Amino acid sequence: MPRFRHCLSMSPLVILLFHLATWPVHGEVANGGHRDLPFLLSFKAYNPNNVTVLKTWVGPDPCSGAWLGVRCSRGRVAGVFLDDASLVGSVAPLLGLTQIRVLAVRRNSLSGPLPPLDNSTSPRLRHLLVSHNNLSGGLNLSLPSLVTLRAEHNGFHGGLQALRLPMVRRFNVSSNELVGEIPSSLSGFPSSSFGSNVDLCSKPLPRCMHAYNAVEDSASNATTGVAQSPTAATNTSSGSPSSSSNGRFSQLGMTALVATGIGNAVLIAISLAISVAMFIYMRRKLRPSNDDPKSSASLCFEEEDKIRSGEEKCQKSGALVCFDGGEELRLESLLKASAEVLGKGVSGSTYKAVLEDGIVAAVKRLSALQFPGRSKAFDRHMRLVGRLRHRHVVSLRGYCNSNGERLLVYDYLPNGSLQSLLQGNGGGGRTRSLDWATKKGILFGAAQGLNYIHTFPARPALVHGNVKPSNILLDERGAACVSECGLMRYAASVPQSGPQPPELFLDRASAAVSGRGGWRGYAAPELTAPGARATQESDVYSFGMVLLAVVTAKGAADGGEDEGEGEETMGMVKIGVLCTAEAPEERPRMAQVLTMMSEFM
Repeated sequence: MPRFRHCLSMSPLVILLFHLATWPVHGEVANGGHRDLPFLLSFKAYNPNNVTVLKTWVGPDPCSGAWLGVRCSRGRVAGVFLDDASLVGSVAPLLGLTQIRVLAVRRNSLSGPLPPLDNSTSPRLRHLLVSHNNLSGGLNLSLPSLVTLRAEHNGFHGGLQALRLPMVRRFNVSSNELVGEIPSSLSGFPSSSFGSNVDLCSKPLPRCMHAYNAVEDSASNATTGVAQSPTAATNTSSGSPSSSSNGRFSQLGMTALVATGIGNAVLIAISLAISVAMFIYMRRKLRPSNDDPKSSASLCFEEEDKIRSGEEKCQKSGALVCFDGGEELRLESLLKASAEVLGKGVSGSTYKAVLEDGIVAAVKRLSALQFPGRSKAFDRHMRLVGRLRHRHVVSLRGYCNSNGERLLVYDYLPNGSLQSLLQGNGGGGRTRSLDWATKKGILFGAAQGLNYIHTFPARPALVHGNVKPSNILLDERGAACVSECGLMRYAASVPQSGPQPPELFLDRASAAVSGRGGWRGYAAPELTAPGARATQESDVYSFGMVLLAVVTAKGAADGGEDEGEGEETMGMVKIGVLCTAEAPEERPRMAQVLTMMSEFM
């Protein structure tokens, strides 16, 4: 009773502060301790006390920040990062963490099997990295959310039929003891993902030899049956009947093999002849006689039909080719329009043009040094870009390419570029605060636009090639729009800069924003090689650099962010680090980047 009277005498403010201070403890540590603690301590018990990283695993709360290699989200363990930690024992306890998203225990001495995993055991697991250990047993994983599985250089055995990973994008099970046929769901990965598994077969490895094995088995079984029959045993003394019987079965097997081989060769020849004939027929049918034979090389036949039907509707005035939404444009009007310089860059100068009828457009005049002469490939690309229509991609309304003059006509966006926003001066003389919500909105919009470009149905796939803040414009609502898709791929020369170490992500982002990084401040390191061409992977790298530049830029909320905002910031930084991986194949696709970013939107 005295204790209760004392509590009642405390002020309401003190009671409130007490409850706020103890709320996380009640949520995760009460009733026997933190919910993830038993799994972590069980894993620690396998290892001797001299393992450096596990010496910090003390105390009742693994989310205190003192446990090395443990990352938490909302009070639960979300990641365990223990690469190169000299660990032994079983990895199974760590897979009992129900909220874990990333498990990285590469290059240790862990042993034992992986437990079966599905949505009921690991609903949030996205990255499972257990390569270069001594793990064994089968692979039984049914995880719709898993994006990465790295299990190479272990002792896993059995087949791959129990792997159901519809979202996996990075996969490697090489150097194990796996057998059997590779499922069709995994056949899109390169042969290096399955190498050094002697008994694995099917695409992308050599096909399984079921037919030949059946013939050989039947021949061997027949031979064995004759040798073990009583008649054959009796005839063995004389020798001649048994040897002639074996000879007949051997001839039968060889005949079957030869017949099967000849039949397959004939079928392949017939299929090839039919395919060539159909290709020639369709190509002649779909291509007008006066068209350039190379004009459709970059598009499938369906895309070619759409382009031609669109061009018939386009209005041309002089050498101006118009696209959807630019039918009212006239070359004469553009040449007479009042112009205001918006910016100058490596590719050329951009102007704000006000036409006689009041239409406002952004006109880019390409540099004659970077884009000399007339190029059919450039014309094909412009016609393709003219079909891009997305709320986060700046629409190309028309272009002119004649007499050494190249003009691109875009929608005019009044709020300037992300570059001007990062430097503190918004477009149109406006000043706009760069708070955290604005940063997220701009980055997410730019990611959507870049993903649309990457997934647009074209052959070969579209590449932006010059992702940087000055090419991310802001519309009247402040939404981000990606501009100048693929333009620099047709430039005569591109300034190069030396590669920079991947550890300096944030320094590189700051240098790129301030201009110290040059035109190539956002470019992927592989593009520094002579003759290198931009790819979708290099676009992802550039976007990662833009993301890091925006996240680390000073904004209105600096110094006053709450706990949730700080967690989101670190999450965005991790996405940027993934995008700027040094090896192109290690970078996520833009669709995956969007999925990761959507968790913070």
